[in-house]
Order: sequence, then C-alpha cells, then structure tokens
Amino acid sequence: MNIADSGNRALSGKNHYPAPMHEPSGLRERKKAETRSALGAAALSLSLERGVEAVTADDIAATANVSPRTFHNYFSSKEEALAAGFRAILDGYVDELLARPADEPILTSLERVLSPIAALAAAKREETQAHLALLSSPGLARHRGLLIEETVRAFIDAVASRTGTDPRTDVFPRLVTTAAISAVLVAYDLMPPGEVVDHTEAERSLAECFALLRAGLQQPEAAQR
Repeated sequence: MNIADSGNRALSGKNHYPAPMHEPSGLRERKKAETRSALGAAALSLSLERGVEAVTADDIAATANVSPRTFHNYFSSKEEALAAGFRAILDGYVDELLARPADEPILTSLERVLSPIAALAAAKREETQAHLALLSSPGLARHRGLLIEETVRAFIDAVASRTGTDPRTDVFPRLVTTAAISAVLVAYDLMPPGEVVDHTEAERSLAECFALLRAGLQQPEAAQR
C-alpha cells in the first residue's frame, strides 16, 4: 500500500527523547519506524471500529502501548496518524512491485501486485467499503489529497525504476501507472453492488482489464460493427 520524503515532512513529527549513547543509529531508526507504524495501525484500526470522530490521540497511544507524549512526538493529530496508517498499507504494494523479478514485464508485475487488492475487495466487501468511507471522511479531507498524490507518485517512481524510464519527463511510467490503477477501479466497479463476490471473479475481471491493456486497448470486434 517506502514512505515518500514529502509525506514524512508533512505527516511526521520529531522524536525529542535522546537515545542512549550506546544505541546504534540503525537500531534507533528502526525503533522509531516501528513506533510510527504501530501508531498508524492503531489509528486505522480504532477509526474503522469507532469512526474517526470518536477516537482520541490518547486512545491511539494506549492501543499502541506508548504514552500520549510519545504520540505527539510523531504526529500532531489523530488524522495525521490515520493517514500514516493508510500510507503504510499502500506503500506495501509499492514495495511488492519493486521486489518483483527484474525481467518480468511491467504489466505482469503490476497485475500480480494489484490482483490481491481486487480479490480482497471481493472477499471482504463490507470491510473494503468501511476503508473507503473512512478515507472519504471529512476528518481526513486535509490529508487525503496528499496521500493519494504521494501513492500515485510512488507507483510512478517504482514503474520508472523497473523500466529504466524517467518519471519526470517520460510518458510511459505515468501512463502505465494510471492505467493499472484504473484497471483495479474498473474491476471493483464491475462487482455486483451490495454482494460478496467470489475472489476468483474479481481476479478474472482484473485479468481481463490487463489483457486489454496488453493488447493496446483494441476495440472488441462486436463493438466495431
């Protein structure tokens, strides 16, 4: 779902607790990353359970087993922590894309990485709707645009890295990323509303979308008549 640097500047705070002199820098950074991750996960879990309006920073800190002061060393608000929880999930997919075999065609890599999203959305329709509703909630409005922008940018950079293209000037990584994300949205859109769909059906829809992308989006013969 590898956090972008701009996101760190916008959505993170600084830890003001001095680390022990004997503690290696790498260990300190890992502990800070783990604490940040735990707080983001707690914010997401509690917000899904209660609604973001009913969650407090103290609740998040308690769930993550840290003090409220520690929470505020990382985030200035519960909404920032919630956005970080979403970002961690999305960054996971970017990491998976970067870890795919180097010689694998990029559309195949994207399909392999994104297919579980479609399958999960089908198998856990109610949970997916809850995530989407939370992402669209007024409380997250100030962070939503940045979250989406950074996620798309991270995917573009990953595609560019995998294909040897320049994400700043080349059309290819931008177009492929946008098309792949659109394929997931189309596959989700084709699911019958209000029903739990077998995950294989969702995967089939996404596979059809990617097959059309590989074929250059040729118009189906029946539609040409």
